Amino acid sequence: MERRKPAAIDRATALRYMGAAGWTPDDATTALLDKAEQTILTAAAPRAVWRRLPRTALPLENCGSDLTRHLQGCTEVLLLAATLGGEVDKLLRRMELTDIALAAAADALASVLLEQVCDETEAEIRARIEAQGVYMTGRYAPGYGDCPLELNDALCLAVDSVRGCGLAVTPQHLLAPRKSTTAILGIADHPVTGTRAGCATCHLKETCSFRK
Repeated sequence: MERRKPAAIDRATALRYMGAAGWTPDDATTALLDKAEQTILTAAAPRAVWRRLPRTALPLENCGSDLTRHLQGCTEVLLLAATLGGEVDKLLRRMELTDIALAAAADALASVLLEQVCDETEAEIRARIEAQGVYMTGRYAPGYGDCPLELNDALCLAVDSVRGCGLAVTPQHLLAPRKSTTAILGIADHPVTGTRAGCATCHLKETCSFRK
Protein backbone atom coordinates (compact mmCIF):
# COMPACT_ATOMS: atom_id res chain seq x y z
CA MET A 1 0.00 0.00 0.00
CA GLU A 2 1.29 3.44 -0.90
CA ARG A 3 1.91 5.80 2.01
CA ARG A 4 1.81 9.58 2.17
CA LYS A 5 5.09 11.49 2.21
CA PRO A 6 5.39 14.21 4.88
CA ALA A 7 5.94 17.77 3.73
CA ALA A 8 9.28 17.89 5.55
CA ILE A 9 11.76 15.55 7.22
CA ASP A 10 12.60 15.96 10.91
CA ARG A 11 15.95 17.68 10.54
CA ALA A 12 16.88 17.67 14.23
CA THR A 13 16.73 13.87 14.28
CA ALA A 14 18.70 13.67 11.04
CA LEU A 15 21.43 15.82 12.58
CA ARG A 16 21.52 13.48 15.57
CA TYR A 17 21.99 10.53 13.21
CA MET A 18 24.87 12.45 11.67
CA GLY A 19 26.51 12.91 15.07
CA ALA A 20 25.64 16.62 15.25
CA ALA A 21 22.85 16.69 17.84
CA GLY A 22 22.05 20.18 19.09
CA TRP A 23 24.21 21.85 16.48
CA THR A 24 22.88 24.84 14.52
CA PRO A 25 24.02 24.33 10.92
CA ASP A 26 25.79 27.16 9.13
CA ASP A 27 24.51 28.47 5.80
CA ALA A 28 26.51 26.03 3.72
CA THR A 29 25.33 23.02 5.73
CA THR A 30 21.75 24.25 5.64
CA ALA A 31 21.94 24.48 1.86
CA LEU A 32 23.36 20.95 1.73
CA LEU A 33 20.56 19.62 3.95
CA ASP A 34 17.93 21.46 1.89
CA LYS A 35 19.24 19.86 -1.30
CA ALA A 36 19.45 16.40 0.26
CA GLU A 37 15.96 16.64 1.73
CA GLN A 38 14.33 17.72 -1.51
CA THR A 39 16.15 15.02 -3.46
CA ILE A 40 15.11 12.29 -1.01
CA LEU A 41 11.49 13.45 -0.89
CA THR A 42 11.34 13.45 -4.68
CA ALA A 43 12.85 9.97 -5.02
CA ALA A 44 10.97 8.28 -2.16
CA ALA A 45 7.92 6.16 -2.89
CA PRO A 46 6.86 4.99 0.60
CA ARG A 47 4.89 1.78 0.79
CA ALA A 48 3.87 -0.43 3.69
CA VAL A 49 2.08 -3.68 4.37
CA TRP A 50 0.86 -5.15 7.64
CA ARG A 51 -1.00 -8.16 8.95
CA ARG A 52 -2.60 -9.14 12.25
CA LEU A 53 -1.91 -12.76 13.22
CA PRO A 54 -1.91 -15.08 16.25
CA ARG A 55 1.38 -14.91 18.11
CA THR A 56 1.95 -18.58 17.28
CA ALA A 57 2.03 -17.78 13.55
CA LEU A 58 5.72 -16.80 13.82
CA PRO A 59 8.61 -18.99 15.03
CA LEU A 60 9.45 -16.87 18.07
CA GLU A 61 10.82 -19.58 20.37
CA ASN A 62 14.48 -18.78 19.70
CA CYS A 63 14.23 -15.06 19.04
CA GLY A 64 15.75 -13.79 22.26
CA SER A 65 14.61 -12.69 25.67
CA ASP A 66 14.06 -9.07 24.62
CA LEU A 67 11.32 -9.92 22.14
CA THR A 68 9.79 -12.39 24.60
CA ARG A 69 9.62 -9.62 27.18
CA HIS A 70 8.22 -7.21 24.61
CA LEU A 71 5.36 -9.59 23.77
CA GLN A 72 4.65 -10.66 27.35
CA GLY A 73 0.89 -11.07 27.84
CA CYS A 74 0.15 -10.74 24.11
CA THR A 75 -1.81 -13.39 22.23
CA GLU A 76 -1.64 -11.71 18.83
CA VAL A 77 0.94 -9.75 16.83
CA LEU A 78 0.76 -7.00 14.27
CA LEU A 79 3.50 -7.42 11.66
CA LEU A 80 4.62 -4.37 9.69
CA ALA A 81 6.98 -3.96 6.75
CA ALA A 82 7.74 -0.60 5.13
CA THR A 83 10.12 0.79 2.53
CA LEU A 84 11.03 4.02 0.75
CA GLY A 85 11.49 2.14 -2.51
CA GLY A 86 14.35 1.26 -4.81
CA GLU A 87 14.84 4.75 -6.27
CA VAL A 88 16.18 6.00 -2.94
CA ASP A 89 18.77 3.20 -2.96
CA LYS A 90 19.86 4.14 -6.48
CA LEU A 91 20.09 7.80 -5.50
CA LEU A 92 22.22 7.10 -2.43
CA ARG A 93 24.60 4.84 -4.36
CA ARG A 94 25.06 7.52 -7.00
CA MET A 95 25.70 10.20 -4.37
CA GLU A 96 28.26 8.00 -2.62
CA LEU A 97 30.30 8.02 -5.84
CA THR A 98 29.92 11.71 -6.65
CA ASP A 99 29.34 13.75 -3.47
CA ILE A 100 30.08 12.04 -0.15
CA ALA A 101 28.89 14.95 1.99
CA LEU A 102 25.55 15.07 0.20
CA ALA A 103 25.32 11.27 0.45
CA ALA A 104 25.82 11.36 4.24
CA ALA A 105 23.12 13.99 4.68
CA ALA A 106 20.73 12.20 2.34
CA ASP A 107 21.29 8.85 4.05
CA ALA A 108 20.42 10.31 7.47
CA LEU A 109 17.38 12.14 6.12
CA ALA A 110 16.15 8.98 4.38
CA SER A 111 16.38 7.03 7.63
CA VAL A 112 14.34 9.69 9.41
CA LEU A 113 11.78 9.79 6.61
CA LEU A 114 11.31 6.04 6.92
CA GLU A 115 10.68 6.41 10.66
CA GLN A 116 8.15 9.18 10.03
CA VAL A 117 6.31 6.99 7.53
CA CYS A 118 6.27 4.13 10.05
CA ASP A 119 5.08 6.40 12.87
CA GLU A 120 2.13 7.63 10.81
CA THR A 121 1.30 4.13 9.60
CA GLU A 122 1.41 2.76 13.14
CA ALA A 123 -0.82 5.57 14.40
CA GLU A 124 -3.47 4.72 11.80
CA ILE A 125 -3.33 1.00 12.53
CA ARG A 126 -3.32 1.56 16.29
CA ALA A 127 -6.45 3.74 16.17
CA ARG A 128 -8.27 1.11 14.14
CA ILE A 129 -7.26 -1.87 16.28
CA GLU A 130 -7.55 -0.27 19.71
CA ALA A 131 -11.06 0.86 18.77
CA GLN A 132 -11.92 -2.85 19.04
CA GLY A 133 -11.16 -2.78 22.76
CA VAL A 134 -7.68 -4.30 22.71
CA TYR A 135 -4.24 -2.87 23.48
CA MET A 136 -0.95 -2.71 21.57
CA THR A 137 2.74 -2.43 22.35
CA GLY A 138 5.10 -0.24 20.37
CA ARG A 139 7.22 -1.45 17.45
CA TYR A 140 10.07 -3.90 17.90
CA ALA A 141 12.37 -4.72 14.98
CA PRO A 142 14.39 -7.87 14.29
CA GLY A 143 18.07 -7.17 14.89
CA TYR A 144 17.39 -5.01 17.93
CA GLY A 145 18.68 -6.25 21.29
CA ASP A 146 19.14 -10.00 21.17
CA CYS A 147 16.47 -10.62 18.54
CA PRO A 148 18.13 -12.19 15.47
CA LEU A 149 17.88 -10.71 11.99
CA GLU A 150 16.81 -14.16 10.79
CA LEU A 151 13.29 -13.31 12.00
CA ASN A 152 13.01 -10.99 8.99
CA ASP A 153 12.61 -14.07 6.80
CA ALA A 154 9.48 -15.35 8.52
CA LEU A 155 8.06 -11.88 9.13
CA CYS A 156 8.30 -10.79 5.49
CA LEU A 157 6.91 -14.11 4.32
CA ALA A 158 3.95 -13.77 6.69
CA VAL A 159 3.01 -10.31 5.39
CA ASP A 160 3.96 -11.13 1.75
CA SER A 161 6.18 -8.06 1.69
CA VAL A 162 7.44 -8.61 -1.86
CA ARG A 163 4.00 -8.26 -3.38
CA GLY A 164 2.67 -6.00 -0.63
CA CYS A 165 5.30 -3.26 -0.74
CA GLY A 166 8.24 -4.43 -2.86
CA LEU A 167 10.44 -5.39 0.09
CA ALA A 168 12.62 -8.51 -0.13
CA VAL A 169 15.02 -10.26 2.25
CA THR A 170 18.59 -11.09 1.25
CA PRO A 171 20.32 -14.41 2.08
CA GLN A 172 22.00 -12.50 4.93
CA HIS A 173 18.53 -11.63 6.33
CA LEU A 174 18.92 -7.95 5.46
CA LEU A 175 16.20 -5.94 3.76
CA ALA A 176 16.18 -4.74 0.17
CA PRO A 177 15.72 -1.90 -0.65
CA ARG A 178 18.03 -0.92 2.18
CA LYS A 179 15.87 2.00 3.37
CA SER A 180 13.26 -0.44 4.64
CA THR A 181 12.23 -1.79 8.00
CA THR A 182 10.13 -4.46 9.66
CA ALA A 183 8.49 -4.48 13.06
CA ILE A 184 6.41 -6.54 15.45
CA LEU A 185 3.76 -5.08 17.75
CA GLY A 186 2.04 -7.15 20.40
CA ILE A 187 -1.75 -7.18 20.84
CA ALA A 188 -3.45 -8.10 24.11
CA ASP A 189 -6.85 -7.84 25.80
CA HIS A 190 -5.31 -5.85 28.67
CA PRO A 191 -2.94 -2.85 28.83
CA VAL A 192 0.59 -3.72 27.71
CA THR A 193 3.65 -1.58 27.13
CA GLY A 194 6.20 -3.97 25.64
CA THR A 195 9.85 -2.93 25.71
CA ARG A 196 9.96 0.83 25.84
CA ALA A 197 12.17 2.42 23.21
CA GLY A 198 14.96 4.66 24.39
CA CYS A 199 18.46 4.82 25.81
CA ALA A 200 17.56 3.36 29.21
CA THR A 201 16.57 -0.02 27.76
CA CYS A 202 19.11 -0.27 24.95
CA HIS A 203 21.86 -2.90 25.19
CA LEU A 204 24.33 -0.40 23.68
CA LYS A 205 23.65 2.38 26.17
CA GLU A 206 27.15 2.17 27.65
CA THR A 207 28.98 2.37 24.31
CA CYS A 208 26.59 4.28 22.04
CA SER A 209 28.30 7.17 20.23
CA PHE A 210 25.04 9.14 20.14
CA ARG A 211 25.14 9.45 23.96
CA LYS A 212 28.65 10.89 24.10
